[in-house]
Amino acid sequence: MSHIDRERATCEFLQNEDYLFSNNEYCDVEFDKSFCWYNVTRGETLFRQCPFQFCLSIEGCAEIAASLQVHRTCHLNGTWGAPNYDGCIEILGNYKQCFAGFCNGCPDPLRQTVMAVTMCLSVMSVAVLVGALVLFSFFDSLQCRRLSIHKNLATAFVFRFAVLAIWNAASSSHWFYDCTEFNQKPLYHIEWMCKGILWLFMYFQVASVMWMFIEGAYLYSRFTLVAMRSAEPPSWLFQTVGWGVPFVSVMSWTYVHERVSRQNANSFCWLPYAEGPHLWILTGTMGVALLMNLMFLFLIVLILVQKLHSGNTDTKIIWKTVKATFLLVPLLGVSNFPLFYEPDHRSGAYMLISAILQHSQGIFIAVLYCFLNSEVQLAVKRQVAKLPYRFLRHTYFETQRTYVPDSGTVNTRHGIPMEQLEGNSDSQSQRSTTGDPSAN
Repeated sequence: MSHIDRERATCEFLQNEDYLFSNNEYCDVEFDKSFCWYNVTRGETLFRQCPFQFCLSIEGCAEIAASLQVHRTCHLNGTWGAPNYDGCIEILGNYKQCFAGFCNGCPDPLRQTVMAVTMCLSVMSVAVLVGALVLFSFFDSLQCRRLSIHKNLATAFVFRFAVLAIWNAASSSHWFYDCTEFNQKPLYHIEWMCKGILWLFMYFQVASVMWMFIEGAYLYSRFTLVAMRSAEPPSWLFQTVGWGVPFVSVMSWTYVHERVSRQNANSFCWLPYAEGPHLWILTGTMGVALLMNLMFLFLIVLILVQKLHSGNTDTKIIWKTVKATFLLVPLLGVSNFPLFYEPDHRSGAYMLISAILQHSQGIFIAVLYCFLNSEVQLAVKRQVAKLPYRFLRHTYFETQRTYVPDSGTVNTRHGIPMEQLEGNSDSQSQRSTTGDPSAN
């Protein structure tokens, strides 16, 4: 309920209870379209705080809210004087930082921290994932079915975090609202753009989860009898599951949510979009995929432990293998399971942990699938070795080293010309065949 509605309701209630302020000591209850004036004895003046949401955490704003107020006098004859709003007008003109309005809200350190973490991790994820895609696409020797899945997963996350960064920037900068008035007004003529950004974000969010499911299924197939078969599933099947299923899911949600939104005259840009039972069209799709990945992870660990125990492997190797398998938790999206339960009162710790878990996945994928991949590292080293620049070659550092041998280390090869080395080797071979008298 807004401030004006609350004040009007108060006046209507008090006017129906005539016995409260019906004697000759008070002025009658009256509503001036902003405040409900009551309980003021004749000859007195009532001061009330301006109808703003003051940001009392900002230095000096509490004093301004207390000093610049609206007031109205109840005359001795029982009539009201005109309300004086000069203090509120001065606040509107000179102290806009002290109240929420004109698309600006009061400072919220927790929200600002979460937004900063989200934006920072999103930009970092896009940067490292683009780098990983460049490396994946540059080297022909790396191309295979497994790498194709990695590239699709990285692409889904790149667009997911890029669109999320655009959405956060649009929300914080109020691209789709008119902020020239105290109460912001939606710009309905560009609502289609707002809906388009939101739709793309939700599509790539579901697509990234589906490609994580494909990663889990393909990895599990490498540990089972499926890996012994020569034929692999066709590429179009992966593309259908990774890109087609999210499209069907998001379009189904869009159809239902659009019908629900039209029933609300004040709805704009599908907001709030994360409400309603039809949200399960999206969360159900992602939940099933993540649940399957959790099952794949459990089966992979079970297979590894069985193989290690059957071979009487050292405990250290088993522990190393299990630790390496736990790295699959962020890669397969299993860390998102706690986010499916959202408490009614979200604490600061929950919001911060949620932001870190959701928006650091791109970094994990790029680092573990690409930058720490031994095949990628080997391909990069081979490419660097082909470069004509001497300072990139390892031999450059060896040839630039100056070493003067001591008398006791004359036989070392460092610092000795090639001719002398060849002469020494020839003489040594002759001595070994004819026999060295000094050796006897």
